[in-house]
Amino acid sequence: MTELNERMRAVSMPPRIRRLPVSPAGFPVPWFIQWFDGGKPCAPGDGVPDFRVFDAGKLRLAIKARRCWVCGGQLGVHLAFVIGPMCSINRVISEPPSHRECAVFSATACPFLSQPRMRRNAKDLPEHRSVAGHSIDRNPGAACVWVTRAYEPFNTNVGGPGVLFRIGPPEETLWFAHGRAATRREVVDSIEGGLPFLAAEAARQGQEAVDALKGQIAAAMPLLPAA
Repeated sequence: MTELNERMRAVSMPPRIRRLPVSPAGFPVPWFIQWFDGGKPCAPGDGVPDFRVFDAGKLRLAIKARRCWVCGGQLGVHLAFVIGPMCSINRVISEPPSHRECAVFSATACPFLSQPRMRRNAKDLPEHRSVAGHSIDRNPGAACVWVTRAYEPFNTNVGGPGVLFRIGPPEETLWFAHGRAATRREVVDSIEGGLPFLAAEAARQGQEAVDALKGQIAAAMPLLPAA
């Protein structure tokens, strides 16, 4: 199938997204997705995409050449990260930036991000490189497009080894849930659900980390939706 499915045809789609290949199920395939042929990685378009797996080579290229994580195009001054509410607190994420319009599309059209009740399917997951750091195994219920001018990649051996990204101060934060603008209550509920994980990790590291987390929470709250 090379045509968009009925659900995707109803979604507002930026030109950069329209240029992406389409999966057999009718979904645009982001640039970073790994394609497989017979269970083995292959070139985009030669097999079928697995939306659960990222292409490690694309990760390196995105960092080195400032390529958009979603469409693969060249990035400009503004960098948009699609993050969960917890990442708005610690300002660390496992994926590089995208164009603002590509990030907004992802936050509103991605089935996992736009449908809070959806869970990740690990059935028949092919061998692949896992994301770096620790992740909370849940659907966050809300997503933020964090627009900034700066970020810093760094290597970590905490949790899954690899590269993480420390995101710079936001120039804009856009919040979404259910494919539309999120309410403050929806974002707060998500934070309250994930905060025990960050609190436990901070407690493990000691009082200095606990105090730092309190400051991070205080800095994040004004960035949430007003209502």
